[in-house]
Amino acid sequence: MKEVLWLLHLSLSALLAVVAAESDFYVLLGVERSASVKEIRKAFKKLAISAHPDKNTGDPEAHEKFLRITRAYEVLKDEELRKKYDMFGEEGLSEDKNRGRHYESWQWYQQNFGIYDEDPEIITLSRSDFEVSVEGADDVWFVNFYSPHCSHCHELAPTWREMARELEGVIRVGAVNCEDDWHLCRMQGIRSYPSLVIYKHPKREKYEGERTTGAMVRHALRSVSATYHKLRNSNFKSHVAEDTSEKPWLITFCGDDGDCLEELSCLKLAAMLEDLVHVGMIDCHRDSKLCERLDRHHGTHYYASSDHVTSKDGLEIQSLVAQEILSTVLHQLPDVSMLDLDAFRAIQAGMRQGQEGAWLVHFVDSGDIHDVELRKLPAMLSGIKVGRINCRELPSACRELHITKFPTFMIFKEDGGSEIYYGRATAHDIAIFAQDSSVTPLTNLDPSDFPDRVVLSRDPWFVDFFAPWCPPCMKLLPEFRKAAKRFGHTVKFGTVDCTVHGHLCSNYNVRSYPTTVFYNQTVPHEFNGHHTAVAMIEFIKDTLNPPVISLDEESFQRLIRDKDPDKIWAVDFFAPWCGPCRQLSPEWRLLAKMVRKNAKNVHVAQVDCQAHQSLCERERVSSYPSIRLYPQGYYGTYYMYNQWHRDAESLQSWVYDFLPSKVETLTWNTFGSRVLDSADPWIVDFFTPWCGHCQVFKPQFERVAESLEGQVTAGKVDCDQHRQLCQQAGVNAYPSVRFYPGSSGRNIRQHPYGWDIQSQNADEIISFVRRNIKKKGHDEL
Repeated sequence: MKEVLWLLHLSLSALLAVVAAESDFYVLLGVERSASVKEIRKAFKKLAISAHPDKNTGDPEAHEKFLRITRAYEVLKDEELRKKYDMFGEEGLSEDKNRGRHYESWQWYQQNFGIYDEDPEIITLSRSDFEVSVEGADDVWFVNFYSPHCSHCHELAPTWREMARELEGVIRVGAVNCEDDWHLCRMQGIRSYPSLVIYKHPKREKYEGERTTGAMVRHALRSVSATYHKLRNSNFKSHVAEDTSEKPWLITFCGDDGDCLEELSCLKLAAMLEDLVHVGMIDCHRDSKLCERLDRHHGTHYYASSDHVTSKDGLEIQSLVAQEILSTVLHQLPDVSMLDLDAFRAIQAGMRQGQEGAWLVHFVDSGDIHDVELRKLPAMLSGIKVGRINCRELPSACRELHITKFPTFMIFKEDGGSEIYYGRATAHDIAIFAQDSSVTPLTNLDPSDFPDRVVLSRDPWFVDFFAPWCPPCMKLLPEFRKAAKRFGHTVKFGTVDCTVHGHLCSNYNVRSYPTTVFYNQTVPHEFNGHHTAVAMIEFIKDTLNPPVISLDEESFQRLIRDKDPDKIWAVDFFAPWCGPCRQLSPEWRLLAKMVRKNAKNVHVAQVDCQAHQSLCERERVSSYPSIRLYPQGYYGTYYMYNQWHRDAESLQSWVYDFLPSKVETLTWNTFGSRVLDSADPWIVDFFTPWCGHCQVFKPQFERVAESLEGQVTAGKVDCDQHRQLCQQAGVNAYPSVRFYPGSSGRNIRQHPYGWDIQSQNADEIISFVRRNIKKKGHDEL
């Protein structure tokens, strides 16, 4: 009997494992949970060809199986849906339950899906990649927006590939599949295919020229900022002979007896070798004496320095292909020096002791490095030393640092911290990171830092739990680094790579990326604002000096139930696990700061219903977030906020509806007598109830009225109720603010247009009015 039960248990366990595997989107596609969008797309294409119902006609379940695979792909390729899926599983995708119900024919996936996925020179871009790599970078990009259903797109593909090979190393060449990522194409204003666009931050330009390789290459090179030197007798001394930069020279000599580089090739090489090698051209027909002096009449030569040019000591390069010349030049540069264990331990000890100068270390799993472009690094990084470690020879050192992927670049800083680079493995990008990171107080964290060094520390820590494959994480990292630069003197900043330290992230309940937590005196505060340095700094300030009052049983009784009748309280009842509550949190803090500045008798508070469940039950809070306003008077009445918008401005407008107003309501009957015939100055807000800008402006105008009380009377006109009055005043936009300085004499009525104030900022309006109020004893303004 026991054996039977054991077999049943084993069979049930195996069945559950199969069901779980079939339901998990990552398992369906055969990818790791850390897979990039490109890896997910490639895996889906492979399955689309092999598991398509057209190729499995004997399987009655092929259609449903393929719909399941398609749905998995549609969800995992979208960063927002993927985040929901990672956090809540398929239950969190109820709003997108119909996604992935359509698929194409087998031939379409084989011939049309991802036209450029297999081309190493062309980067297939998704929406999140685009934001980080194209719009958020200084590189020049030439991007092809295409549709696999478009015949012209397929006709252009061979030419686009050839152009990409011509421009490899000069600019970045990308492609966007608009059938697969239609939202990105719509955001970029793409209306036809193929659309070719040059991006040079912060501008973009649509290419309308000939779609030939030569024409597109020439057009793209116009966006390159690098230049080469046209050397002549007249400028040779200033450019070369007196050059003190110690950079090498690459010079092509154009004469009768041999080949030289064309101007386009010189420009390409100048871009490829920018800040590393000077590129020059000498026309030996025009400057024959210069060529004779240098004993060169044709060909291309590499010189280790300007001294070598004048001493005729150079290396002749036979090729005329820019990429081949680049490889030859880079091979002449000294390679990054290899570090042994003793040297590396000395570096680590030096960093801990505050040794001057940072180190950039390149970790590899072989001593034979073929990427000669990395030889650029030592010359590009002044003040930062560069070394290389072969993890096959020093496995213990690499294990200690949790190095799991190759190549890996890590910066070791003067303050003892370290940081790993997660961007593109180009010398230019690595150098920018190293220079920035070396002076930024930000460090990698691992399990040895938790909990003692971080969570239990007396020092506040701001920690970013992320995954390198996650585009929003890569977009957040530069902003996180900016925040560390500006606030790192009082708060410590760290990052945790959850693909390497999965157990650590699980132990701290990190279920989606990025998750950014501020640990203050052992209390975690999750950041849920915009992924900008400004928003993170505001979050830190608000956490250290909270603008929102946190209520418990005792304080709720004292401040709300037994409240001062002159005070107004706005209270957010929330739960920490509630997504909409987390979205509201930064806006609620901003509201608290806004009313603290503008409305002294209004107080903003919050109640954590997970920590104070009995309090929320007594207050009959049944959903989160529940936003209540307790108006002036004694406890007993409250008003719920049920409007759609939960931004700080909308919330402030709602709160101001409950404040005593210093703004007088004007009608058709009172506007003439109270304003136009008055000798005293007025300021009037013309609005409509349906105008969102009017609602946002309302608190600003209340502040104007309060600040100018006793000097100017404030009024408001509802243009929905009094359209004729607003037409008479020439009001055709809302809100409109008009200043009426006062009638200049008896029976002299002011013009109903008044003075238009072109501002909706309270301080600017107050300043304008005070400048223009009549002085006593003066009849003129």
